[in-house]
Amino acid sequence: MKSYLGLILQYERVHRKNNRISVLCITLSVCLVTAIFSMADMAVRSQKNYFIKTNGEYHAALHDVEEETAELVSARVDVALSGWVYQGSTGMLSGKAVSFVGAKEETMESLTEMDMTDGVYPALPDEALLNESAMGQMGLSIGDKVTVTVPDGSQKQYRITGTLADMGSMLKADICGMALCEEGFLAIADENAADGTTYRIQFKDSAHIQEAIKQIKNQYGLSDGQISENTALLGLMGQSESNIMQALYLIAAILVFLVLIAGTVMISASFNTNVLERIQFYGLLRCLGASGKQVKYFVVLQGLRQSARGVPVGLLAGQIVTWAACLLLKSISGDRFSEVPLFEFSIIGILTGIVVGFLIVFLASLSPAKKASKVSPVTAISGNSQLTQNKHAANTKLFHVETGMGIFHALSGKKNLFLMTCSFAISIMLFLAFQVMVVFLDQGMPALAPWAGDVAVMSDSELKHSVIEKIEAVEGVKRAFGRMEYGGLSVSSGTETGTVTLVSYEENQFRWAKEELNKGSIDAVSGGTGDILVSYRGGCRWQAGDTMTLHTPLGEKQVRIAGILSSTNASSEAGSLGYIICSEQLFTECIGRSGYTAVDIQFSESGNDRTVSVIQSLLPPDCTIADKRLSNSESQSSYYTGAVFIYGFLLIIALITVFNIFNSMNASVAARTRQYGVMRSIGMGAGQLYKMIAAEAVTYAVLGCVAGCVMGLPLNKMMFQFLIAGKWGIGWQFPAVSLLLIVILCFGSAALAIRRPIKKIGELSIVDTIKLQQ
Repeated sequence: MKSYLGLILQYERVHRKNNRISVLCITLSVCLVTAIFSMADMAVRSQKNYFIKTNGEYHAALHDVEEETAELVSARVDVALSGWVYQGSTGMLSGKAVSFVGAKEETMESLTEMDMTDGVYPALPDEALLNESAMGQMGLSIGDKVTVTVPDGSQKQYRITGTLADMGSMLKADICGMALCEEGFLAIADENAADGTTYRIQFKDSAHIQEAIKQIKNQYGLSDGQISENTALLGLMGQSESNIMQALYLIAAILVFLVLIAGTVMISASFNTNVLERIQFYGLLRCLGASGKQVKYFVVLQGLRQSARGVPVGLLAGQIVTWAACLLLKSISGDRFSEVPLFEFSIIGILTGIVVGFLIVFLASLSPAKKASKVSPVTAISGNSQLTQNKHAANTKLFHVETGMGIFHALSGKKNLFLMTCSFAISIMLFLAFQVMVVFLDQGMPALAPWAGDVAVMSDSELKHSVIEKIEAVEGVKRAFGRMEYGGLSVSSGTETGTVTLVSYEENQFRWAKEELNKGSIDAVSGGTGDILVSYRGGCRWQAGDTMTLHTPLGEKQVRIAGILSSTNASSEAGSLGYIICSEQLFTECIGRSGYTAVDIQFSESGNDRTVSVIQSLLPPDCTIADKRLSNSESQSSYYTGAVFIYGFLLIIALITVFNIFNSMNASVAARTRQYGVMRSIGMGAGQLYKMIAAEAVTYAVLGCVAGCVMGLPLNKMMFQFLIAGKWGIGWQFPAVSLLLIVILCFGSAALAIRRPIKKIGELSIVDTIKLQQ
């Protein structure tokens, strides 16, 4: 052995157990950080793939620009791909509306949501792609010719060269989709094509997209309406400037900070308690001639050696947890979660884990190393393991001796108290922070609302209630419910004047609306009186209890706002002031109609395409039927992807919380083992010892939970305001259930953590306890 640093290996061999605990602590910290960052990375990749599939992989779109401007934009060095996408013109195919789209093959493949599943792309003006469901319904095959009514009313024949994948938006609108080459679309385009035509741009990976958009806008004198961004895609790339995305970026930064702090606190607590356990050993090193600087190097190098063992295992464990989450989604439905990456490594997660495992271990070991370097040789000779002398005695006036000493032990070590308190507090803050993400996920997925229908029927005339009864009798139908809707209704009140869309609810929809109620009551509205509900709209000053005047076709009607809803089930577009919901009786009194405008139909497990066909046969000719099953499935896929990862985060946080508390409490008790032996030698019984250690644990838990609540609740409220309140108008509520759950977990973990070390001390003789050196 050439230096004192050579003792590290020998020390680790003798104290294998303590070394394993430290390595395990580092492993779990790295696993926590790696898993959370890797799962977040996989979730972002999955959502990015989903939005590319549904919107196209373009970053910006130009509207109403000249060909010369488009060519100049395409010549920019930061543009990877660009092209015209022509839309807006419609026609008829076998009595069904058809929406035309035109583009070059490369543009269609990369910059649009269209996906050619079979055949070849149209090369001539009289060739076309047709969506799969239309091909099946009309009995067509590739190579067949179809006659289509084009926008000017004339007939044109097309040869089908391939098929397009069905999209939820097409089925929902009950239309066919036909893709043409550029020349084919321009040959039939009408005035509506001007509104739907865009020049889409995909920038290179190295481009600063927002800066590029501003340059294009200023250089070519474009207005705000002439250039738009693909907000969903840019948001996931971290390059969106929309308000909701900026709020999400802020929340993500806060969560990242908390996760890194959690890993740091866990490692720091482990190192601090290890130093407290080994005070005598460091004193002996000083007796043998080691300088304070050499002892400091000893502690730091020992920490880095433990990192070298713990980091690879933590990285692997974090990746396995991430893969397990992805496999869970794939096992639910491989088709539905086709965008979820499988068995892919996350560079972000791995790099973050390495940084936490080495850099934070190095930084976390500096303070304990400094503390260890101050140990004097006298400490080893005297057997005293306390680095500092306490100037105050335990308070035995308010508490029993054992309880007072337990509290005193917890409060006497300022550094240890801070780290133990942080262990509890950070866990609570993380749990409360991710709880808001769960609420955001639930609120932002309308396809999962209880009123979400598998099929929707719309009619220009009135659908009678007997039609709903017939639909409900169809095999495979679980429930059908209708709404009467009237748009453009003028309203006025003391605070607002504008237009609304009046919507009637029936029994089922009123029952579901209770879950969306922000303020007020629903009972009076469903009773058919003059009370109404309004939908939340940012900037609108309506309050529950206000009165307003409806300027209806039958005259003016005074009504009272009984409540405000966060969201509304309606097929028509909202007015300038949103929606007003009323009973069917009040709707008839105001508008004079009693027939339904829209009917939503929910299927049972046996519902299928045949069910849709039977329903269609029961409807009048002027009705349109929208199949929402695919769009609902797409939304549910997005929801479940987010849910698996967010709940996975919560589970990881809970497990790490339990381990961190177990490790910290075990180490804290082990560091005072000799003191407990001395106390037993002067007459303290096993029961008193148990109470003393329990009092110390409760002190840590109480202080940690108080600190976690003081910092976590405002954080929870702030995140709620950023993500939810401003968008849906929902008031923040005290997260009692989530808070109670994590507090019980913290106290329960602390209670279980002290059982093993107490049992171990109780099994040792008093002499062995005093002599015991960890």
